[in-house]
Amino acid sequence: MRSKNKKMAPKRMIVAVDLFCGAGGLTKGLTMAGIDVRLGIDADESSRDVYERNNKKATFWCKKIENIKGKEILEFINLKQNDLFLLAVCAPCQPFSKRNKKRLDKNHLDERKNLLTYVIKIMKGMPRKPDFIFAENVPGFERNPVFVEFEDYLHRLEFALDFGVVNAADYGTPQSRKRLILIARNDDFIEMPKPSHGIGLKPFVTVREALKGLPPTKAGGASSKVANHYCRNLTEINLSRLAETPKSGGSRTDWKSENLFLDCHKRLGRKEGHKDVYGRMDWDKPAPTLTTRCVSLSNGRFGHPSQDRAISVREAARLQGFPDTYKFYGPGIDAEARHIGNAVPVTLAKAFGKHFVKCTKE
Repeated sequence: MRSKNKKMAPKRMIVAVDLFCGAGGLTKGLTMAGIDVRLGIDADESSRDVYERNNKKATFWCKKIENIKGKEILEFINLKQNDLFLLAVCAPCQPFSKRNKKRLDKNHLDERKNLLTYVIKIMKGMPRKPDFIFAENVPGFERNPVFVEFEDYLHRLEFALDFGVVNAADYGTPQSRKRLILIARNDDFIEMPKPSHGIGLKPFVTVREALKGLPPTKAGGASSKVANHYCRNLTEINLSRLAETPKSGGSRTDWKSENLFLDCHKRLGRKEGHKDVYGRMDWDKPAPTLTTRCVSLSNGRFGHPSQDRAISVREAARLQGFPDTYKFYGPGIDAEARHIGNAVPVTLAKAFGKHFVKCTKE
């Protein structure tokens, strides 16, 4: 029996700042894990509406990273003595993505490649260093000099850290999405959380489970029953392509009619080139990696498993772990797809958020 005179240790709240917050996938997941996200910062003004409407306890700053001071961040979030501070850093991945053709062109060096350098500058201006760090980017980024510089800086500040490539599907996301994640702690050992899904664990969450209950719709159609459940219209030839694509996992390599193939596919051969374009998702597997063009049939395996259309905005959101109450406000379907495709999956963010919370209790 606990002594009545023994004082309980004060509860330590984790307060977070979400740099490069975008539409708020990371903020939502961390909040669901019990973390108090007070500030989201992004240079994209189009993210403001969706972020603020869905994360009412957080404030959105539309600012470029190079114009942010560490001191002003800490003054705004107003940490109490027992609060723990989490700095989340999910810089845009496009400069380092394999899909970005400009990455090999030295004449088109993307200024966004220096974003982590600005994060270091922000941290140097903070009167108090963070208690936790969460950073996410594309696999392979760990070999980039910018990442190495960031890692070295954290070591100089005596952070314990761990990083590696994880698959969001291993943490309950209905999508195979590999990402490089770094986590750090300033006062103790830390390691990556163990997967919750996979062989010998919970089964992977499939497209079938994720899209369960959504009403059927057509290309160019919309549902009034579920927010954002609308999809792109399709040309006649794209409808013909889907008609020849087998349900649940079929690809363009299954087509019989020669006129359905693009000229580039005819030149390379039917089974060469990007095989996922115009393909359907498989009902009984996690979805493929969603991109910023995830509602476009011609930009990946983004065809609905059985209906003759690309996936809807709501379906894309579900595959990124967003609840149906999380609504997207454009402007337009392209912006909504970009917001969803750029997001950290909510379920992945929640898993890592719970891991940080668990660290405070050990």
